[in-house]
Amino acid sequence: MPVTKRARVAKCGVERLGLLLCAAALATALAPQAAASSDAPQWMHSLVGISLPSYDEKTEAVLLYSDTSVTVLSEDKVRTHIRKAYKILRPEGRERGIVGVEFYPGKKITNLHGWCIPAQGKDYEVKEKDALETSATEGFEVFSDVKGKVLRIPAPDPGNIVGYEYETEEQPFWLQDQWEFQEFDPVRESHYSLQLPAGWVFKTSWLYHAEVKPDENGGQLQWTVKDVTGIRPERDMPPWQGLAAQMIVSFFPSGGSTRKHEFANWGDMGQWYLNLISDRMNASEPLKQEVATLTAGKPGKLQKMQAIASFLQHDIRYVEIQLGIGGYQPHAAPDVFAHRYGDCKDKATLMRTMLREIGVDSYQVVINTHRGSVTHDTPAHNAFNHVILAIKLPDDVNDPSLIAIADHPKLGRLLYFDPTNEVTPFGEIGGYLQANYGLLIAPDGGELVELPQQPSAMNSIQRVGKLTLDPKGMLSGNVEETRVGDQAWQERWRLRK
Repeated sequence: MPVTKRARVAKCGVERLGLLLCAAALATALAPQAAASSDAPQWMHSLVGISLPSYDEKTEAVLLYSDTSVTVLSEDKVRTHIRKAYKILRPEGRERGIVGVEFYPGKKITNLHGWCIPAQGKDYEVKEKDALETSATEGFEVFSDVKGKVLRIPAPDPGNIVGYEYETEEQPFWLQDQWEFQEFDPVRESHYSLQLPAGWVFKTSWLYHAEVKPDENGGQLQWTVKDVTGIRPERDMPPWQGLAAQMIVSFFPSGGSTRKHEFANWGDMGQWYLNLISDRMNASEPLKQEVATLTAGKPGKLQKMQAIASFLQHDIRYVEIQLGIGGYQPHAAPDVFAHRYGDCKDKATLMRTMLREIGVDSYQVVINTHRGSVTHDTPAHNAFNHVILAIKLPDDVNDPSLIAIADHPKLGRLLYFDPTNEVTPFGEIGGYLQANYGLLIAPDGGELVELPQQPSAMNSIQRVGKLTLDPKGMLSGNVEETRVGDQAWQERWRLRK
């Protein structure tokens, strides 16, 4: 079907917000604020005067030192202490003097400080009381209990060193952490330490960097990397998640977890999601009646599926509200139906419930809309920001409009569909999903699968012109343009807006 723009496929409540430095927070944080003159800590002063390699004119700052110290106190409590210090090389690097730390009911900030060591003059200090508190909602998110504290460090000028440290205590959703030690700025030295309770074990996976063995000191595991090259931003570059070097560390209690939120592999992660959605698909009587009304008079399963898909795309409004585990767990299908709104995981859950009423099975697929963030070799971790469906096609359903199909060795023919995308027709998927890897939540756990890539003919603009040149040299006629695939849905979205 000819037309879509990057329709509603923004972050949809699966991924918790990272460091909060949205534009609104930045604008607020840049308001003038008082700063006391106070000596910066010794760990920062030890960085003054160190020799650095020469950097090109595009390097705005260098991360001189980074230290992440994680202490696992129990399955329900993790303490994290962060230290970072940058040397500002160019005026564009002043943004490194803005610190954003997120918090929510399950995570609190217990300490927050920032300092500046000028090339000349006295040190500056800012404390948590100087920070501004702001909401962390973004994109299509209407409300979230995730908030942020934004601290502005004074005088982040070229030649100066700015640094900060903070500590958080968190009740984790899962027993896993990511050490992201590569960023846009070059990194001189970065450290990560992990302290586990007695009897606990850990597993590490490395992305885009050779494995580094830890040192052990008094039961504390310590990793160090040095001289990490910065990632130079480029137009239309691959997603950050698919480029940055990092270590993913999972930890496991002695005898196993009582909360079943440890990830040794994709199967375990799928089981965690499965537990979250298992009781969300009990159809209410009004929901059943709606399915009966939508499918009444439809001659076959395909037409019934199309009617349900259209209902999800156009009658269930996209609204994202995240509270606690609601960032990952969908609302119950009857509630989504009754209120006529929900985010991506809500819409996928409702559609799955409605399809089941007509005898069609389907499965949630957790995926990242930035294709390339997850690859075939990516270890199990929370790298996703969206939820779609894989629909098990009945044997008698065959139609040329159903393009986004892949065969699964156990589940059979699966049609992938994004009910959040309002302008891509049933049977197709947008380019952001094609040849992308997602976590299929099957009845027996999770499985990383590659979504199908549609033929190149399904992403094109065709123009046919019929023109006449008269004896006087006047050219006239008509040109007809037909768009398909991404070219089509992008145009649909543009015209709608």
